[in-house]
Order: sequence, then C-alpha cells, then structure tokens
Amino acid sequence: MPTLQDVAKKAGVSTATVSKVLSNTPYFTEETRLKVMQAVEELGYMPNLAARALSSGKTRIIAVVFPYVYDAIFTDPLVLRILEGIEAECGKFGYNILLSTPRLTTRGVDARYRQLIMSGYIDGVIALDNVPFASVIEPVRKKGIPAVAIGYYEADYCVRSDDFSGTLQMMRYVTGLGHRQIGIIGIAENLHYSIQYRLRGLKAGAAEANLDYENFPRVDGDFSTTSGSDCAAKLLEQNPHLTALICLNDRMAMGAIQYARTIGRDVPNNLTVVGYDDIPMAAAFSPSITTIDQQAPELGRAAAHILFDVLDGRSPHSVELPTHLIIRQSSASPASG
Repeated sequence: MPTLQDVAKKAGVSTATVSKVLSNTPYFTEETRLKVMQAVEELGYMPNLAARALSSGKTRIIAVVFPYVYDAIFTDPLVLRILEGIEAECGKFGYNILLSTPRLTTRGVDARYRQLIMSGYIDGVIALDNVPFASVIEPVRKKGIPAVAIGYYEADYCVRSDDFSGTLQMMRYVTGLGHRQIGIIGIAENLHYSIQYRLRGLKAGAAEANLDYENFPRVDGDFSTTSGSDCAAKLLEQNPHLTALICLNDRMAMGAIQYARTIGRDVPNNLTVVGYDDIPMAAAFSPSITTIDQQAPELGRAAAHILFDVLDGRSPHSVELPTHLIIRQSSASPASG
C-alpha cells in the first residue's frame, strides 16, 4: 500500500503539506493541492482515518441526527432536502457524515444514540430538534461536543425557518381569495415546536381578517399522506360547507386532495387545498400545490456553516430563514366554481 511519504515524494512536497491538503487545512496554494491530489489518485493512496484521528484529535466526522418519533423519517422529502444541504457543505469542508436516527420517547433518547455521543467518534453534531418531550441536542451539550440544532430547541446555536410568518402569509392569502369557511389539517402541538408557531400564525391571520380562529374546524394528522386523506374525510363529512383546507404540510395536502377527488370535490374550483414545506412533489402533483417554501436545503447549509465556524473557534449567530408563499394550481376563489 502506498504511504504518505510516497505521496509526498511523487508530489514533490513535504509529508506535512500532504497532511494539510488531505485534512483541508488552509495555507497552501491551489497548485499544491492539485499536485498532491494527482499523486494521491495516481498512487491509489488511501488515508488511514483512524491514525489521523489519533494524531490530530479529530475524526472529521459530523453526526447528522434525524430523530424518529412517529413518522418514518426517510418517507419525508423535507428531511432529505435538509440532508442535501448539509451534505453539500460537509463535502466542501472535507467532512464525512454519520447519519443517526435515534428513537425518542417521553423517557428520552435511546441508548444507542447516547453511546454514539459518548464514543468520541464525532467532531460535531447537526440535529433536527423540534420535539418538546425529548431533546437530541441535550446529551451532546453535556458531552461538550459542538452542535447546531435545526428547530426550536434552545441550543447555543440553532437554525430555523420563520414558521409563524409562513402560516400568517398562507392565511392572508386564503382569506384574500375570499374564503371564510376554512378547515385546518394540523398536528398536535405537543409533538412539534414548529407546529405551535404555525398555528399561532394561522390564528393571527384569521384575526386580521376578522374571523374567529377558534371556530375553524380542525383535525390533526401525523404528517403522512394517509393521515391527510383521513383528516379531510372527517372535516368534509362533518362540515360539507368548507371551501378551503389549510394543511400544515404538503403530504397531508396531497392526501386531502386525493380524498376530495373521491367525493367529487374539484380542487381548486370546488375546494381550495394548500400545504406547507414546498417539497419537490408539491410542484409535480396534480393539481400543483400552493404551499410555503421554508428553504429546506438552505436550512441544512446554514446549520453546517454555523457548525464549521464553531469548530474553527468562531462564535457565529443563530439564523432564522424567511419563508415564502408559492402560489400554484390548488387554490382559487370560492366563487370560481
């Protein structure tokens, strides 16, 4: 097997320079980097990550934590878009990702995750942390590992989207179309911090339109398409006069539209259905879904940037990203039909 010394000899540089290039340490030229990487490729050199970790005290591994509560995490396109942003930045900075999906209960985080945090195997953590009854960041803080939370848990560093503004925009839009008979497909507030802010945004928007939010019928789902269909069935069977359904994620909006088709309610001419998240399928669905873009890839990129600043000894600020209304084909005035 080729050694570090072999790479240095072929590239015409010192072994220290090779180490700096491979660990993405600054203070070398682009010309030097290209020479070293060409030598690495030609020789087929494979760095010994374990030895590097022992010598430098760094593994260059970031744990990306997506806790499992009740929804299969990889069925959620929003999570994959956040991961897309994290992975892109980690690659730029020469870090590898270790993906962890701990189970959360009211008793806390599962034992396997706590073992990972105590292992010394990771340099930092980026975690979705939005569940009121258990935090995946808290064990990391106790261990002293640099960490960034995506969500509303009060970590030292966090990234979140402006959920309140998102649903406020949506309610303003729906009432601006002329809708007054509005149903809500939500999520139980005690399961997700961001949902608390989204519901507050809906309430504020209703008040602006001189509507009593408490009179809006509401049924809670679990983020899945199936639950969106089930919730729409309950709402429309009990409240057939509804002209609009506001859903707190896109997958539930898709389920609501699928149910509306089965009972002959045309979307948008006979029923407006809007979502939240702007997952890729929202644009491809028929009809395409009016929704709120919470910049999921940018959430991941911003979290990674903050973490790398912390690892470099800086003290960055937490970030709240703006949300944007995306108007598509699933919404219309109640008079359009």
